Amino acid sequence: MAKLGILASIAMMIGALSFATVRSADAEGDSCQHKEQKTEMMKEACKKGQGAAKDAMKAFMKKAGIKSCNQCHSKLAPTYTLKDDAYEQFKKAGGK
Repeated sequence: MAKLGILASIAMMIGALSFATVRSADAEGDSCQHKEQKTEMMKEACKKGQGAAKDAMKAFMKKAGIKSCNQCHSKLAPTYTLKDDAYEQFKKAGGK
């Protein structure tokens, strides 16, 4: 009976470690929501994941003086839906 308890404890620890490892990988390397990237900046950033894409866009917004993500996005997380004129705004703000 004691062996069964030890085996159950070991299985729980392995399961918890596996879950923690998978979860941290998801948080760091999550993929961008838009599979087709039309800008060079987002193509490069999305190679590193959605977090990198957000950071790149925030830096671009700061440089361009854009105050809100909602200027180009009609919806934010989780889909980040773009407005019809988002790419035009991006280009006018200096994006490529």
